[in-house]
Amino acid sequence: MFINARIETDRLIIRPYQIDDLDQTYEVVSEKDFYQYIPEEIPDRDGVRKIIEWSMEQNKKNTTEKIYKFNLTIIHKEDYRVIGYCGLGPDDLGMGETEIYYGISSKYRKQGLALEAAKATMKYGFEVIGLKKIMAFADYRNLPSLKILENLGMQYHFRISHLKEDLSDFEGQCYYTITAEKYFKSL
Repeated sequence: MFINARIETDRLIIRPYQIDDLDQTYEVVSEKDFYQYIPEEIPDRDGVRKIIEWSMEQNKKNTTEKIYKFNLTIIHKEDYRVIGYCGLGPDDLGMGETEIYYGISSKYRKQGLALEAAKATMKYGFEVIGLKKIMAFADYRNLPSLKILENLGMQYHFRISHLKEDLSDFEGQCYYTITAEKYFKSL
């Protein structure tokens, strides 16, 4: 369910990270604007290698009761290139919820590929893993990402504010959720 996951859409293959993904993943995440709205440090090549290795270890620990981190690579079927990542994991603010996330190369944006990957990941979360609720954060200025969350059927609740200093990078993030019940009703 986690280690050997394989999700296919019309244009994408989505699967857990493999060490062979290192160079192409680094190429994507080191694009000038890739981390524009992501409140994290931009990793160097060695950092990406460590993330991939760590992610592979997390998949060995993941269960339907607890997802430590389910990082997935997005591969474009047409040219078999790594074009981004998506996944499910604990929310970054420690609220005890499962967050969906995604990021895609600027070369592949405005084609509906991020939405396609996010839909497939959400479907896997609800239909295969059996999650009861999925949440997401998106920067209020990141209009394409906000549109993706709305297209996923997620409900906007509020903008994050008044955080402790160590979490201040998340200030202004929009908080969205969708329950399994709402997801299955929309099918």
